[in-house]
Amino acid sequence: MKIVHVNDNDLLGSRFNGHDMQIAFNKMGISCKQFVMDKYGNSPNTILLSNNIDKQLLRKLCMWYEADFSLNAMIYPYGWSLMNHNDFQSADVVHYHLVHNYLLSISMLPILAAAKPTVYTIHDPWVFTGHCVHPINCNKWEVEKCENCPHLDRYFPMKDDNAKYMWEIKEAVFSNMDIDIVVASKWMLDMVRRSPITSHLDRIHQIPFGVDTGVFCNKHNKKSKIRERLGIDQNDTVLFFRTEVSEFKGVPYIQEMLELLDLSAPVTVLTLGTKGLIKEGSYNLVEVGRVVDSAQVSDLYTASDMFLMPSAAEAFGVMAIEAMSCELPVIVSEGTALKDVTFAPECGVLIDKNNAQQFADTVAMLIDNPDERHKRGKLGRKLVIEHYDIDTYYKNMLELYEKVSKRKPQQNSSNKMKPHHLSNDIKHFQMFSRFLTDYSDMVTVMVTQPELFKEQFGSM
Repeated sequence: MKIVHVNDNDLLGSRFNGHDMQIAFNKMGISCKQFVMDKYGNSPNTILLSNNIDKQLLRKLCMWYEADFSLNAMIYPYGWSLMNHNDFQSADVVHYHLVHNYLLSISMLPILAAAKPTVYTIHDPWVFTGHCVHPINCNKWEVEKCENCPHLDRYFPMKDDNAKYMWEIKEAVFSNMDIDIVVASKWMLDMVRRSPITSHLDRIHQIPFGVDTGVFCNKHNKKSKIRERLGIDQNDTVLFFRTEVSEFKGVPYIQEMLELLDLSAPVTVLTLGTKGLIKEGSYNLVEVGRVVDSAQVSDLYTASDMFLMPSAAEAFGVMAIEAMSCELPVIVSEGTALKDVTFAPECGVLIDKNNAQQFADTVAMLIDNPDERHKRGKLGRKLVIEHYDIDTYYKNMLELYEKVSKRKPQQNSSNKMKPHHLSNDIKHFQMFSRFLTDYSDMVTVMVTQPELFKEQFGSM
């Protein structure tokens, strides 16, 4: 069997975007490739969809155009490049991930799905909305087609209110695809079934992501050395969390909590990700920056006493199950996938959104109760082994690929779309992205082979 993954990059989110899976599958003798726009690793099975010249010129031009016209994932030409690649043409199954991250025109999805048996993991609710990655407390995606969007500033932001149009474009696209949908959480499964864009799809699979419990484990005998290397006192209680410039990840909420926290005992705040988002305080602050190596991330969990993940929105939360696998109690917010993922309140510690005092009291309770931390940590490890083991995840995905590969995709094309009042718009975006593909080829030849460019295009 030959499997192809398609995502915007390889290493950021590698544990769920197909990168780690392709490495594991190739070791098992299963042919697996990943197409990306941004390659940070060195895997020979990771294939760039465009050259550096194209990324600098055409991709930035597409970003600017879509921002100016309040569009998202409508004109990128790389779907055509993907279809023309030998590895796509020889694939038995193609698995799409975060293709809306400046990668594909979603108008191309019906054509791509007609060409190959298709799996699409919906990693976040963007598919269901007019532009938001997470609608949070807004229900317009479900009942009003995102008309008169009240949150145009949310990612992906819009200059003008084009949300209803984008919602209807997605409705047209998903009404013309024969695909298998994968979601990782009950929370996302519920959204798929509630969304008018996807509720008609009948092959929806809830397959939780997995972690390597051999890598993500609490290395108790190495804890002192890891803390010493990080500059953390052996007696400190360590609060660990991820820092990102995002309205969804809860960093301002953590900062508010830290300002209310009664630090009667020594505390270290340990962060992974963007530096400079947490203010200095009466705690020891250690910011390690961005780390993608799993073993190094596991060391950070080992050095810690609890993991904070009070996200305003979360479709799964891989770091939560990594922390559980490393025997850390995890604090999560109500109203996201994390409640179910962490088996709160029995294992995960559940707090309300926007209640910093309750958050501070909960952290203080865990600081003062090492036995409670130990109990929840041990339970978390047990639950991860039972529900989130990486081998089980790979086994479930491979079984799905085998089923999907035996089905012939419906031969939808741009000329066989089901009736929708935006069907012509879909065709126009397909044609425009095809034009950009030809333009991209021309620019590449012009810069890298000027003599050939004169020969081929000189008479234009």
